Amino acid sequence: MSTLIETAPVIEAPAAAEAPTPKKHRVLRLVISLVVFGVALLALWPAQYGGFTGLTIVNGHSMEPTYHTGDLVLSLREPAYQPGEVVSYLIPKGQPGAGGRVIHRVLSVSTTTGTAVYTTQGDNNTSTDPWHFGSSDVLGKAVFSVPSIGTLLGKLANPLILGLAAAAAVFGIVWRFGRDPKKKNSSQRRHRTTRH
Repeated sequence: MSTLIETAPVIEAPAAAEAPTPKKHRVLRLVISLVVFGVALLALWPAQYGGFTGLTIVNGHSMEPTYHTGDLVLSLREPAYQPGEVVSYLIPKGQPGAGGRVIHRVLSVSTTTGTAVYTTQGDNNTSTDPWHFGSSDVLGKAVFSVPSIGTLLGKLANPLILGLAAAAAVFGIVWRFGRDPKKKNSSQRRHRTTRH
């Protein structure tokens, strides 16, 4: 008597994906860090150098009680500004104080030959500013402030230095948290075993 034994077909499991090598991890970490650094640099690049972000340290009493001397105000560049918004701008060439930075509230917007012209006034002032300027002179609309920090920053308050420092901090954080913890632990163990 013969017995027929059926066997099930053998199905091979799909090959596991090749685990990334430490070198691949380092390259990937470097690429991610460079992308994050680039995005941070672009986002934090000062408006006065063609970027989107403005940092202004308040000096004077014209914007009290909204802002006080030493407050650091972050502003973001926008295509247009509306009455009631606080803007940071550079006094245009040909006007008294040309090149100076002012942070005041927009009172009105008029149009001259198709171009917006802004009139501003400090919250604590009784008269409007003598300057009239266009959107190209505006560094941005105030969106956030940190009280008194400008006093502490002193000479480091150059927007270019602050932007680069912030981008470097982001790069350092990404790099630090992107490290392989196993590699760190093995190097610590190596140091412990070599001490006598």
